[in-house]
Amino acid sequence: MGLFGRTKQKDDTIEKMKLLLDMFEFSDLQNFCLGVIGEKPLLDEEHLSKTQIFDFIWEKYHKGKVNFSQVKEYAIKHSIVTENFFE
Repeated sequence: MGLFGRTKQKDDTIEKMKLLLDMFEFSDLQNFCLGVIGEKPLLDEEHLSKTQIFDFIWEKYHKGKVNFSQVKEYAIKHSIVTENFFE
């Protein structure tokens, strides 16, 4: 695989995860955080946005507390996307 092969694979996973997370509604993102990560992000109630939750999920992703397969399984189980989305 070589020195740079691993980086390429991680970049592909990040891109897939970005596309997948864009399919989530605000409530789906909140439920994902609580159900899979086990905690809710602290949100600015005055300026609620998906971006705040995305930032929280990416922070947990980089810390190794959540991975792409968990997001994928959640999305399929909760009918956010179908398995065809990944083909």
